[in-house]
Amino acid sequence: MKEEKKIIVPFFYRDKKARILVADDDRFYLQIYSDLLTDLGHEFITAENGLEAIEKLRAYQPDLLIIDVVMPGMTGFEVTKRLKQDPLTMHIPVLIVTSLSDRDSKIKGLLNGADELLSKPIDETEFRVRVKNILKVKKYEDFLVEHGRILEGEVMDKSAQLEKAFEKIRHGYIETVYRLTLAAEYRDKETGGHIKRISLYSQLMARYLGLNEQIVEAIFFASPMHDVGKIGIPDSILLKKGGHTKEESDIMKTHTIIGADILRNSDSEILKAAQDIALTHHESWNGSGYPKGLKGAEIPISGRIVNLVDIYDALRSRRPYKEPFSHEAACKILDNAEERFDPEVFKGYKDCSDEFRRLFDENQQEYFNF
Repeated sequence: MKEEKKIIVPFFYRDKKARILVADDDRFYLQIYSDLLTDLGHEFITAENGLEAIEKLRAYQPDLLIIDVVMPGMTGFEVTKRLKQDPLTMHIPVLIVTSLSDRDSKIKGLLNGADELLSKPIDETEFRVRVKNILKVKKYEDFLVEHGRILEGEVMDKSAQLEKAFEKIRHGYIETVYRLTLAAEYRDKETGGHIKRISLYSQLMARYLGLNEQIVEAIFFASPMHDVGKIGIPDSILLKKGGHTKEESDIMKTHTIIGADILRNSDSEILKAAQDIALTHHESWNGSGYPKGLKGAEIPISGRIVNLVDIYDALRSRRPYKEPFSHEAACKILDNAEERFDPEVFKGYKDCSDEFRRLFDENQQEYFNF
């Protein structure tokens, strides 16, 4: 009996809801997009600024990004440019919808990688057609990629298995670093929530400053180790309630050098970043910090970032010697110390102030699941 041939329905022809990310700070337009995309039968999530859009792009992996140009923190042009530079997101098509109608703005959008541009106020019929056309092309491209993988045997080959094994080892490595960091922080009565927030603030600022994703990731995982050197400070000083004497304060300041010594001479990019952060996160832009009194660009960018975010979180957090400050009060204190911070980092913190508030409010849990 002749064996019956199985009919495989290609990925391109299968019914599949599109996943769409919509980024716009105008709630009126978000509602319009919501209604139109619901009518078209697609799944979607929203973002209200450029930084939030970048964060969600990597996690959600949409089939289409619809984005406004003028938004707080980062423009739609800049988001599009970064999306197209990242291998994980470069294949996601972009529809820019903007109130800017001049020729230069349209050319700028296309040069930054936009697939289509629409002007506000949007024409609903044109919007539907453009979305359908973009998704049709994306679906066909996905089919070609999937078909290529099947032909080349890339789905379950040895390289994929090695990648999975590498990721497992990497996860174990990162979790070990986190748990050791948490053990050191507990001596100072810090919490897992504090460690998690430092990572998230630092990641936010690194992306705002346009650092590449490898550096962003290194700072994200390294920043919790900023105070690991406190493990070498005597309890009588570290846990003392009230102020320190000058001699005690000088000993406390050595936690930066101790931390850098613990982390030195590693081949790991994360631990190299952690060494820089441990040593320099108390240095100040105006040269008034410690342990070396570094000034301006002498301080690594990772140290400049953690210097600010650590102070913000310390102000917001409860300590044995103080009650927590509100977001507004913490911002006022930082404003009065502006000369201590890298102007670009400080500007980023000001532009992302609402994100700092959100990250603090949403990340109070003790355990950080990487």
